[in-house]
Amino acid sequence: MTIDAKQLQARRGYESRAALGILLQDLDQSEKVLIEIAALRRKIGIFAALSALTGLVSAVAASAAKNSALSFVAFVAFTLFIVLIVYLMVQGRGLHKNRDRIAIAQDLLKTLQHDAHARSAFSVRLELKAQPMLVREDPWDARRNGKQRLFEEEFLSVQGELLDGTALKETVTELTWKRTYTNQNRKTKTKIRNRYVVELRFAYPQDLYGDARLAAASLQEEIKLPSSATLRNTRVTEKAIVVKALVNLKQDIVQTSAMLSLGGYRILNLARRVTQSGARGTA
Repeated sequence: MTIDAKQLQARRGYESRAALGILLQDLDQSEKVLIEIAALRRKIGIFAALSALTGLVSAVAASAAKNSALSFVAFVAFTLFIVLIVYLMVQGRGLHKNRDRIAIAQDLLKTLQHDAHARSAFSVRLELKAQPMLVREDPWDARRNGKQRLFEEEFLSVQGELLDGTALKETVTELTWKRTYTNQNRKTKTKIRNRYVVELRFAYPQDLYGDARLAAASLQEEIKLPSSATLRNTRVTEKAIVVKALVNLKQDIVQTSAMLSLGGYRILNLARRVTQSGARGTA
């Protein structure tokens, strides 16, 4: 499909269901569109600055020379400046700021290509225009007039079936802590910290893996993760495995996802061996 700026603007991102190869092509095209949007915004910003400067110079000159023609030029220049600023506020605002999310989605999909059929359809939803939701607000007693708010936004979701029949669902959520306070000069200051929650859910076929709970209970080692990530939850039922980690650095999201996947399949591979040995024993 053809991706253009209007589609990305209307959807606030990208959403589709197709084979991984097609999804990767679409994301590559989306990235090129965002690069074009950024380049256009830079040009319009320069033009807006020139318009403002022209208007200011013309207004000063018109006031000194009492020239109506220069006053008209100043009016036109300032009007053009306002129109361009409004355009910048509406067109493409917020999309290009999160262009690195496309790279994350691309890298995650590439890791799945070895574990999924080339024609298997995957669903992808990628939010490019940030719309975080406030989930908590508390006083911050460490600073004067301190307040801290927690925002949450699930910006990436991937769903599809792997080669072994396991249904995978993966989400990446951005957590934003915004702290505001008043400094000694009575000025309001803001501190922002971002972290990321990576969650994978494997709904595995029971005829292949049996009940993975026994295998999970026998494994003593926790899933190994990058130094910036912390394992938050491992939940195993008779139908699915869910693993979740908190990541401090955005550049470690993809590696954390890969290591969570390895940890989940470590449980499944052991469960399959237990199931196969049990089947041989009953035979």
